[in-house]
Amino acid sequence: MKKFLANYKNQLFISLMLIFIASILLQWVQISNKNLYLGYDWIFHYNRFYDAAQQIKDGNLQYFISMYGFSQSGRIINALYGPMFAYLNGLFLLISRSWFSYQLFSNFLITFLSASSMFWLLIKNKIRIPISLIFSIMYSSFYMIQSWTFNQSFGNWGAFILPLVVLAATRFLHKEYLKKDLAFLAFAMTLAIQAHVLTALFSVIILAPFFIIGFIYSKNKKQLFFYTLIAALITVFMTANVWYPLLEVNMENQLMRPAVVWNMENHAVRLDLFKPYKDFSLVVCLLFIGQFLAAIYSKMNILNRLTTITSFGLFALSSKVFPWNDITDKFPSISIIQFPGRLLLPAVVLIILALSLSMETILDNKGTRIDKRIIIYPILFLMLLGSVKGHMDYSNKELQNWKGTELFSSTKNVIFKTKDLESLRNSFKAKDLGAPFRLIKKRNSDYLPVADKSLAYDKDFHPYGKQKRAIIENPINEKLTKKVKNHQLVISWRSNGEETLLPLIIYNRTNVVVNGEQLDNAQIKTNEIGGLIVQPQKGENTVKISYKASFVFYYMLFISILSWFLFALWQIIRVLK
Repeated sequence: MKKFLANYKNQLFISLMLIFIASILLQWVQISNKNLYLGYDWIFHYNRFYDAAQQIKDGNLQYFISMYGFSQSGRIINALYGPMFAYLNGLFLLISRSWFSYQLFSNFLITFLSASSMFWLLIKNKIRIPISLIFSIMYSSFYMIQSWTFNQSFGNWGAFILPLVVLAATRFLHKEYLKKDLAFLAFAMTLAIQAHVLTALFSVIILAPFFIIGFIYSKNKKQLFFYTLIAALITVFMTANVWYPLLEVNMENQLMRPAVVWNMENHAVRLDLFKPYKDFSLVVCLLFIGQFLAAIYSKMNILNRLTTITSFGLFALSSKVFPWNDITDKFPSISIIQFPGRLLLPAVVLIILALSLSMETILDNKGTRIDKRIIIYPILFLMLLGSVKGHMDYSNKELQNWKGTELFSSTKNVIFKTKDLESLRNSFKAKDLGAPFRLIKKRNSDYLPVADKSLAYDKDFHPYGKQKRAIIENPINEKLTKKVKNHQLVISWRSNGEETLLPLIIYNRTNVVVNGEQLDNAQIKTNEIGGLIVQPQKGENTVKISYKASFVFYYMLFISILSWFLFALWQIIRVLK
């Protein structure tokens, strides 16, 4: 057994098994109580995944408009928000067969992947396995990672991507920048862009200082610059399916932005030990304090210094120390970040690496007779217990919401079609994946095509109310029959001939066929948020909508798929050489 445990590869295998077990145990409250956690973003993202799942199931693929989710309104959501990742989650949902099973699986997945990627980051930077293992499990239990579990906050999927980005960043400081480093950088950035645009932005912020310092100290500046440029080009090709639709749809339509946060400082990290910001727990606070002390009392190499400085810089940006409101008043486009507290996640990834490097320096210092492991390991273990306890406490708190009278804590803008709590709970465990969305709906205006660009930035314009009246509580809904056939959303109803606002959202490239007649753009009439207005005939009426993507989009989609194939082939050949 001693010989088995002494083997480094066996230690890695055992560590991954422990991470696997810990990832299951962190979901134990939900497993044992068979409850769901429903946060402020579940309706939005679960609609996205439901739409993707039904497209796959029925074979009615439609990359742009939603034909099943979002009240079958034809809204463009997935094409602008991690399309491939939405289809992947749609596939997971079909395999899971119920929302309860899907949530358990996705919660486990983000926990396991975040812990594994952090573990990989640490061991690749020569941190010993016990420290890497403890920090990895600790990291995966933090609220900022588990916010997907509790709130379905999609940006937290970046929790497993950012450690990979940091690992790619550290390679800029190597004596020689190799082709394998180029490939890994392209892979990490492609993953970030495919999953979440904001995660990609954070990734660029992380990479920039490492590249600058690496370039300054590099003995082969030309090769470093050239390889990084190649990685950027590979990323552009592999993500053509993401950035091109984003450009095309925004250029051809005036879209409502995701919810604009006018008071950003209100969503920054609060330095309050009595009532701390959720992400900024006592354990997270101790990470920064520990590294601050290490920076004062121990020697640090260039990697540790740069990681520490970048981490504290991001931490400052995530907090109320930074004058976010003053800056956004002058540069409104910065408000795309919405919540400055999000910057704490990349800061924590970096501070864990920095503190781990400091611990390695302290442990390698043979200047004292005391075995420093006796001090460091118990402290790390206590911090791990503290972070796990915090997670379990929050799990139990969310459990009480599920058992309570509203199922979830954030019910703002939510519309319940029934007050029967048992029916609502059972809808999430049923095999009918669309059941929850018939009982629970939410007003939101993301990516609605407004009539005038100025409306997207008008504080007095209330798109939530207009979306509610046009889509959710439109009186015509009671008369409509909806079905999806041949990649088209088909709506039928009986009319007395009066002009009618239909619960359909129309974009520049949406094809509209009314009673067999295809309308051109000049004939299409919409309200302020793109709701379709038609003049029906007396009696039976049918409207069909689909989306006519440009030939350039199909060209870009082909480039993206081909680039992934060639990239995979290149890596296989490189490994086999």
